[in-house]
Amino acid sequence: MYEKHQEGKVTFLRPPLQKVPSTSMPVFYNPESELNRDLTILALQVFLSQHKKTDVRVCTPLAGTGVRAIRIAKEVPEIQQVVAGDANPIAVELIDKNRVLNDVSDLVEVHHSGANQLLTQHTSSQKRFDVIDIDPFGTPRDFFHSAISSLKPHAILCLTATDMPVLVGIRRRTCIKRYAAVPMKTEYAHELALRILLGCIVREAAARNIGLTPLLSFSIDHYVRLYCETMEGDENAWTSLSKLGFIVHCEECGFRSIKQGLIPFHSHCPNCEKRVKKQAGPLWIDQIASRGFIENLIKQIPNHSFGTKRRISSLLDTLLGEVEGPPTYFNLHQLADKLDIPVPPFRLVIDELHKNGEFASRTHFSPHAIRTTTDEKQLCQILLKLIEEV
Repeated sequence: MYEKHQEGKVTFLRPPLQKVPSTSMPVFYNPESELNRDLTILALQVFLSQHKKTDVRVCTPLAGTGVRAIRIAKEVPEIQQVVAGDANPIAVELIDKNRVLNDVSDLVEVHHSGANQLLTQHTSSQKRFDVIDIDPFGTPRDFFHSAISSLKPHAILCLTATDMPVLVGIRRRTCIKRYAAVPMKTEYAHELALRILLGCIVREAAARNIGLTPLLSFSIDHYVRLYCETMEGDENAWTSLSKLGFIVHCEECGFRSIKQGLIPFHSHCPNCEKRVKKQAGPLWIDQIASRGFIENLIKQIPNHSFGTKRRISSLLDTLLGEVEGPPTYFNLHQLADKLDIPVPPFRLVIDELHKNGEFASRTHFSPHAIRTTTDEKQLCQILLKLIEEV
């Protein structure tokens, strides 16, 4: 019934692979999430080392095969205990087999329990976790309250969301109900998805007087992923809330602006003076990652032999280049189509923007886009100029 597979430093049993992983599997397992798991090992090693944490307690309340929990136990030296839970009794049996197979039964504690039930059993100060990793099939929204309640100060919360049709605005009403935020279908919808998720968890944490700082967040494949540090106290909560706002987009001319605050509004475009009808939020409008944290992750990559090492390196290098840029990005292929010109080399576009004193970088959200402080009108002028010169 099960197949043996190697990932990282563990050998584990998994169900036979399906073309498309689904909840119909006897135990859910997604091989495409290997990068997610590899990067989690790297992020925890860096975070725990930075904070000089020892005797670390981790919870993976949606454990599936247990591969994530077992890898954390085996590959992160500071771990004292990993509490792995799943509501599926077949998954619980498989996790037990896999922890024995990897000789980590003393480190990995297995629970037959729903995620919220397991987390709420650990809300007292003595039982809280240093790390909670929520990696569901679909939305993590249902677990925000119990996860925030079960974290220690200066802990790290890891979240995955795979409900991308909701977050990018295809299922707009569901996004409003689920995340209390308005999405927007634009060329930068995947960035908005990440920022909506961040904004929602920040509001949940602030209600408990906890601030969150995103150490690393990204969108890749079929999901968005966040790593956030918790900081207790009223001031920290307010500081996080102050980094929420709305992104306003003019459909007439492509102008977009960032508005701080939690109250939606309508305005006129300063570029074409048309009434602006599209706005997304409330969402996170600050940096989506920490430059220092990314730099430390990059330094540690050579020490690992991850199967996704090359992709991780490329992702982090791109994130490092864009992390201090403004929200939103421009799809150069779309702009070139609008202008009826070929796309100039990206390097030339970025160099020209730098010459004009603008921020400019590639973005990991799209291979066809750049992040820049200039507006669409000026960017189009640069594209036309470069095509004439080529």
